[in-house]
Amino acid sequence: MIHNYLKVALRNLIKHRYISLIMVGGLAASMAAFLLITRYVFYELSYDAFHQKADNIYRIRLDDYKNGVLTNSSAISYYAEAPAIMEAFPEVQDFVRLHEADGMISYQNGAGAVVSYHEKRAFYTDSSFFNIFSFPLLKGSADRVLRRPESVVISESMVQKYFGREEPVGKTLTLNSNWKGGTYVVEGVFADFPPNSHFHFDFLFSIRNLLTNNQFANGGWYWTNFYTYLLLKPGTSAESLEKRLPGLIEKHIGKQLRKYKVEQKFVLQPLRDIHLYSRMPSEIKPNGKIETIYILVLVALLILAIGWLNYINLTTVLGIERTKEVGIRKALGSGKQQLVRQFLFESFVVNLSSLFLAALLFVVVLAVFDGWIHTPIGYTLFQQPVFWVVAVIIFSLGFFLSGFYPAFILSSYKPIAVLKGRISRHVGGELLRKGLVVFQFTASVVLIIATIVINQQLNFMQNQDLGMSIEQKLVVKAPKVLQSESFMNELALFKERVGENVGVKNVTASSEVPGQEIFWTQEFKRFQDAGADFKLCSILAVDEDFISAYEIDLLAGRNFHENVLLDDGAIIINQTALRAFGFPTPESAINQEIGDVNPKRIVGVVQDFHQQSLKMVNTPILFYHIPWNSTYLTITLQGKALRSTLPAIEATYQEVYPGNAFEYFFLDDHFQQQYKSEEQLAKLFSGFSLLAVGIACLGLLGLAMYTAKNRTKEIGVRKVLGASVGSIVVLLSKDFLRPVGLAVVVASCLAWYAMERWLQDFAHRIELAWWVFALAGALAVGIALITVSFHSIKAAMMNPVKNLRSE
Repeated sequence: MIHNYLKVALRNLIKHRYISLIMVGGLAASMAAFLLITRYVFYELSYDAFHQKADNIYRIRLDDYKNGVLTNSSAISYYAEAPAIMEAFPEVQDFVRLHEADGMISYQNGAGAVVSYHEKRAFYTDSSFFNIFSFPLLKGSADRVLRRPESVVISESMVQKYFGREEPVGKTLTLNSNWKGGTYVVEGVFADFPPNSHFHFDFLFSIRNLLTNNQFANGGWYWTNFYTYLLLKPGTSAESLEKRLPGLIEKHIGKQLRKYKVEQKFVLQPLRDIHLYSRMPSEIKPNGKIETIYILVLVALLILAIGWLNYINLTTVLGIERTKEVGIRKALGSGKQQLVRQFLFESFVVNLSSLFLAALLFVVVLAVFDGWIHTPIGYTLFQQPVFWVVAVIIFSLGFFLSGFYPAFILSSYKPIAVLKGRISRHVGGELLRKGLVVFQFTASVVLIIATIVINQQLNFMQNQDLGMSIEQKLVVKAPKVLQSESFMNELALFKERVGENVGVKNVTASSEVPGQEIFWTQEFKRFQDAGADFKLCSILAVDEDFISAYEIDLLAGRNFHENVLLDDGAIIINQTALRAFGFPTPESAINQEIGDVNPKRIVGVVQDFHQQSLKMVNTPILFYHIPWNSTYLTITLQGKALRSTLPAIEATYQEVYPGNAFEYFFLDDHFQQQYKSEEQLAKLFSGFSLLAVGIACLGLLGLAMYTAKNRTKEIGVRKVLGASVGSIVVLLSKDFLRPVGLAVVVASCLAWYAMERWLQDFAHRIELAWWVFALAGALAVGIALITVSFHSIKAAMMNPVKNLRSE
């Protein structure tokens, strides 16, 4: 029986090879798209799942409240909190803290050559790191590394970078950092972190060497610059523990918080929730969005549904050709159940063929897709059983749902009516087929609108006036010189030497550059105003050339003096800080003081500029004139002779700062990196919306073929009675444009709601314009008209005598 089913199925597919090819190709394309999106979604959901103790690891989030209102959430918290929590609550098994240690790392090999690089992925941490997190150590023991103050563990990538073929363990690295530098002995090597980890490190220094810093006096409750993770004992309720933490805060810093009129809470974030659910200031690296995952899952299901609906439409068209076959089979004794099994088997063959073709397409475009979205997913996802379980369930469900309706309709034809050529046109069937078209084009138009809006918002953010200039800016990592006098002398020398190059316009030093979060924050209030509230401000250390080099408008007051000693206690503020402290005008803020014990005097007010992307709100920024606290040197270039200018700058840098690595980036490229997730989303929507429209057109093509065959006699009568080809084309096209028009209306409403929700995450956003919906509708109608025109014109130009003779 199965052999007979297979033979009949293949015979019909070959007989109608063009429609079969469209049917299988459309379904395969939708399945391949579904597999690609599902693979990406599973990758995003797999973050930090590889840790054996992941379900019991929590990161502490620090929330600030004023008058019961949440004012700030931060991923960093106090140094002393973790030991205090572990001591007070026995359900806490262990803890680990992380503090940035970025700086210049050097190694002098046996031949006397020095290898130096500025490293951002370097942190201080506790010796419990490898006991809590499941990062394999290739050299060294998890129970022994990082216990001595002068110890460091490095990644396998750094072994090749610094040591080449030398044995790294036992070798000495020199760290020159703004925090705690010195020499460290390599005690171990860990495997490179997998890409689906919410943090990536190359160097882990012992945190014990950080304790000698005076910043950790008073028990470490006055320095919030640590990422803190707790390992809870199995079976512990994180919610119950979290409710008891306020008492610990009150015990240690309650008095200090009341002084600033602030309430703080510790919130326990599950490790596996960090990547998709945590988007706070001070994150180790930018995280994803769970909302994006929901959107992509919906897109994947829509594209798959469009492919299945195409199969239903095209199978119905083929069914018209097979009505006599059904009639003969029934006349010869075939029952309805037997016919249903036949058509379901054919559905299985088509879906299975489509699945094999989809797998081939999937493999072919896999590497291109990963490069396109700049995400190194790899092949480990295929080793997860849940991925294959979902794939099998979706395939089985699709095969049954897409095959059931055609099988039921085709097997229900009356044999006598079929053999006499009288096939009734069921109103319910017509409505269902048009309803499928409405659904397909609704999904397609929603994707088109979303694609346009996402690209609009991306272009808006990338091209908006930032309130400063980031063009022609070459940013070089500043040398790590701890003495302020030495730094100032060498900075002046570097500016003088570099300025002699005709390709250099100016040079400035700063602790951060635009495109980066300012981690240095502090609470300020109007000085000697007892009732004033403290405001959290970001502090940017700059030299006297920063404001002019970045072309930031000075609204009132003056810039910093060239002589740092003349600016003792002087600061410059931005407009957001001006409003936060309640000054009515920029002029009114000049010579006013803000602070608590040691007030700062405002000498200038600058216009707001976007320190970070337009996704973020502007924050109060205070400029301090302390150039020796700089991390970056920004060199403004002029002219186009970059090839000759860059080597000259490097030579001058090495001459003025011998032993320091020359590492640089261009600021405009660096700033645009903040929009990586939006660019990725725009690419995904652009590609898959085009695919969805293409597949939906195949379904519309099937409906056009079905309608043309059903109305063959009507067209013949109309032509005999004098109807023109144009009038018949218009008549047939109306049937197709009505469902497409309805789809445009429904899609516009859905897309408006969805895009408004999506745009709410942006501090600076576009407004939805009517023309976006009109353009998407016009595209949908135009594509639909082009799709059906061929069959409409072909049907209208047929010889009416042949049409009527077949009666």
